[in-house]
Amino acid sequence: MSRLRRVLMGAGVALCATAIAPVVVPADAAPRAVSRPAVPARQPNVVVILVDDLGWPDVSAYGRHDVPTPNIDRIAQTGVAFSSGYVTASVCAVSRAGLLTGRNPQQFGFTYNINDEGDRGAGIPESQPTIAQRLKPLGYRTGAFGKWHVGSEARFYPTNRGFDEFFGFVAGETVYVDPRTPGIVTTPTRADKGKPAFDTRRGGGVIVEGPDRRAVHNFDKYLTNEITDHAVGFINRAARGGQPFMAYVAYNAPHWPLQVPQAWYDRFAHIQDPVRRTYVAMIAAMDDGVGQILNTLEANHVRRDTIVVFLSDNGCPVQFGFCNPDHVWSAGKFTYLEGGVRVPFLMSWPGGMKPQGIVDTPVSSVDIAATVLRAAAPGRPLPRELDGVDLVRSATRAPAAPRLLTWAQAPVAAARLGRYKLWHSDDWRETHLYDLTADPAEMTDVSAQQPATRALLDQRLNAWRKSLPAPLWDPHFTRRVQIGPRETELVY
Repeated sequence: MSRLRRVLMGAGVALCATAIAPVVVPADAAPRAVSRPAVPARQPNVVVILVDDLGWPDVSAYGRHDVPTPNIDRIAQTGVAFSSGYVTASVCAVSRAGLLTGRNPQQFGFTYNINDEGDRGAGIPESQPTIAQRLKPLGYRTGAFGKWHVGSEARFYPTNRGFDEFFGFVAGETVYVDPRTPGIVTTPTRADKGKPAFDTRRGGGVIVEGPDRRAVHNFDKYLTNEITDHAVGFINRAARGGQPFMAYVAYNAPHWPLQVPQAWYDRFAHIQDPVRRTYVAMIAAMDDGVGQILNTLEANHVRRDTIVVFLSDNGCPVQFGFCNPDHVWSAGKFTYLEGGVRVPFLMSWPGGMKPQGIVDTPVSSVDIAATVLRAAAPGRPLPRELDGVDLVRSATRAPAAPRLLTWAQAPVAAARLGRYKLWHSDDWRETHLYDLTADPAEMTDVSAQQPATRALLDQRLNAWRKSLPAPLWDPHFTRRVQIGPRETELVY
């Protein structure tokens, strides 16, 4: 039995070969031959599908089938499902900044989440190009659809940051649909007291589109479906024009508030808890949108030449009560437990990479920019400031040495190197070392058993933290939170 199977089955995950044929690449294995076709002659198209607050266990490509995601699984069937896929932060805005720039956002001061009402001047600095801004000189048509949340002022607006088209909202959350619309299920959660009402869109949650940021009055239409429709329309236009394109499809599903069409809710009558049932139904509706996007690529005969990446911006937030209760990575948004930064992460490029199945080599969302730019301009060196590596290589060849991944949102910081994870709190004055292979739930500190590893990770994490600039805006709050059987520190 492979190491990954032992770890995941120990964590309550049964890998199922019927979902995708597992091809496991242990992170510390010797390199194997690269199973990659010749680099395509044409520049590949790019579709990045980023979803919101989706927990690691809630994608069936990893072998769990309580939440069926057949269309997301199609990406893995033609590519790879990274079981150790990470994002740069456990909170929405910071994570998105890392994906869009290909850099650890703390390295340019984007350290904390953006408060939709109070953080004036907050956004990706104009000195940090987005992936769209890097692709435009290479001849790409670009479009962004859905949630933005990396700056609400005009200088941060998508069409001023490299995207030719935008439809969506600039804030961190919004309402999907007017709850009075026929055929809509709206389910309050235990944490909804004090939240904005379900019956309005306000501020940055208003739906807008185009360079002129005109408001779209569509409160009777389900937003997940609208994001899909705009992404599909963009792909159709771009594919027919023959120009390489990038579509950034940022669904806000399954983020709060919990709203879904009745037809999707009815599919999950076996789930007794209405909160969990609505959340799962929202995932299913979003999965249907992923299927429509894949079908559109196939109908335009460009699927082979398109890199498709699917991931979540962070883990599931435990406070709403809809996370999977049976898995150690099911919750952790706002924390630096694995459930906060370890996310569903899938990729395919039929013309540039053969199917790989499940691969446990650690990868990061900062790798997406490096992968896309290398594919779009294989003869050019990557920009030196990028922090990522080529995902194709990560999927097809085990690394020669373990890769250091770091996170920092003071007072909490963390680092992973190979099988070991270091977690540190300035406030608590505590540092713990975990063996993720033997202890995926991060319950047992092995510092005493591994003093050299503890010292090495301490040194490397501290050196990285000292190199960081001051945050461009302040944190909002920290507090203790219970995630499953253990207490940890939440940073917002």
